[in-house]
Amino acid sequence: MTKFMVLRWLWVIRNFILKIMNYRSIGARALVIKDDEVLLIRHTYESGWFTIGGAVDKGETFVQAAIRELQEEVGVTPTEPPVLFGVYFNIYFGRDNYIAFYIVKEFRIEEVYSHEIAEKKWFKFDALPEGISPATKRRIEEYLGQREKSEKW
Repeated sequence: MTKFMVLRWLWVIRNFILKIMNYRSIGARALVIKDDEVLLIRHTYESGWFTIGGAVDKGETFVQAAIRELQEEVGVTPTEPPVLFGVYFNIYFGRDNYIAFYIVKEFRIEEVYSHEIAEKKWFKFDALPEGISPATKRRIEEYLGQREKSEKW
């Protein structure tokens, strides 16, 4: 069994347990933008391209979580505060999940390694990758004004 398969199964089991416990979660994600490009990631435990983010830890604000996830996953440190774009409701995993979504345009970046990230890559807005997650594509379209903003992830 490959490392990817083990991580994937652990991720599926975790989400199943959280679902049956009726666990609500909160998260923070960010769209990192440089000129006409966006930084997207592929996880080691899930296929597809996504924005950067994750769970808000105990005692942490949404913006603190977004900044931490950016630093841990892709080495991005905002040099100006992330701008809140919207708050979304997600039931994708069969449980209530609330996500604060930020825009980051001013930052510095350094090379980091995260066992959660298989790949990170810049994409032009008019050349997004095959396999981009539907929610990621919707958030980008909302940001570009190509779609009306929704409250649902």
